[in-house]
Amino acid sequence: MAVRHLAATPVGQTIDADAEVIKAAGKRIEFKVSVRDEIEEIGNGTHQRTVISLQSFNERLATKRTR
Repeated sequence: MAVRHLAATPVGQTIDADAEVIKAAGKRIEFKVSVRDEIEEIGNGTHQRTVISLQSFNERLATKRTR
């Protein structure tokens, strides 16, 4: 995750966050993210995720719990 904080938001204001898929290659997905308060953009950046097998992930976690 690479995110820039651009501005503070006063307590009580509403914020909106958006994420847009900008690249998908194999199991890797890259998103463009941005956050706005009621006045201006307060943050933006990119985030990468990898598609995983949930079954394999849960098996690795179960093994870790028994150590």
